[in-house]
Amino acid sequence: MAKTSEEMKNLVEEFIKITNINYEDQTEKVREKSKLIEWQFRVGTNVIISKNANRKDRIHLNVNMRFPEDDAKLLVMKNPSFSKAVMDISEICTICKVGHQWVKDKENIAGLAIFSHVDEQILDRVSFHDTWDNVARVTAHIQKILRSNFSGFSGQANPMDETTEKSMYR
Repeated sequence: MAKTSEEMKNLVEEFIKITNINYEDQTEKVREKSKLIEWQFRVGTNVIISKNANRKDRIHLNVNMRFPEDDAKLLVMKNPSFSKAVMDISEICTICKVGHQWVKDKENIAGLAIFSHVDEQILDRVSFHDTWDNVARVTAHIQKILRSNFSGFSGQANPMDETTEKSMYR
């Protein structure tokens, strides 16, 4: 029998609690901005777990990397190191079966979202944490790629960034 959105939310919250990582149910905050999200949790500083309203069959798990201004200045297409990094990042994401999307702020690249999903039919603790671990491993690998391609690239999260603003489904 298919799980309801509320059943999936309750399961996900239990799976998050196991990690002992601080989390926040941001459902009301995101609903004020968009009706595209049924529910959303922010876990730690950069993980978003959400249920998209137009997809009844899955939940989404995103790691959102926002770059400090000094790092973002390096991420321009004219920079050959950036072109190489883009190709390397695309390759690792394809191999590991996760999606990625560059986040722009006007004309500048402000961040990178790494994402995957768990289908409702297989949503259990193991599949959820396997997906989370896979996205986290890819994110760590991407940080290594960026640091190896750019001397002086900190790869640190932007401390002024508000995770609520990072949902890909607005």
